[in-house]
Amino acid sequence: MYNKSFKNNLLAFGIVEILISILIFSLGLASIYLIIVSTLKLSDYNKNYIIASNLAREQLDLLRNLRDSNYNSVYKWNYIPNSASDFTKVFTGGYYKIENDFTPGAFYPIKIEAITSFGEGESELNNKMQSYKLCMDSNNNYSYDCLTSGNKDTKFFKFIKVEKLQYKSGGIDIIIDDAFKVTSKVIWNIRGYNEIEINTVIADWKRL
Repeated sequence: MYNKSFKNNLLAFGIVEILISILIFSLGLASIYLIIVSTLKLSDYNKNYIIASNLAREQLDLLRNLRDSNYNSVYKWNYIPNSASDFTKVFTGGYYKIENDFTPGAFYPIKIEAITSFGEGESELNNKMQSYKLCMDSNNNYSYDCLTSGNKDTKFFKFIKVEKLQYKSGGIDIIIDDAFKVTSKVIWNIRGYNEIEINTVIADWKRL
């Protein structure tokens, strides 16, 4: 009788130990899974952050290249290329799309277009933000052209904001005519709404 009871106790303890081992093993697997998922999410975010950072810097580089090209072409430093006959259009403030123009025979290698109806934020993702959404063309270049057949949708949006550069003196706003402030912003809607912006000043350094 004693041996039978002892054997039953051993069996019960064995089952409990097995269940505890299974529980510990399951918790270990769950922890590993959570670590893997977290790592993948972080890796994905870092990849998209790098893409967004490069796009934001590229916009500022294009703007600097445009200013320097205007110098070489004897245009006004803040001239916005739009046609071979109109040389009066200049940056006056507002929101713009800016990109390389790889179109054969293009008037200018940099394309700029004002965003007339601007909006941003999660509520505008499928509304006003569509006007500056990026797609990927057949050469794997980011482009605002999302209508051409074969161009693929992305979750990235980009624009620049141009503002007058000014400071206060004696309570009066003094505007600097030979420079303006630029905000280059990129938004991506991947695993949530994310954005990055870079600010700089573009100046007519030949006049300053």
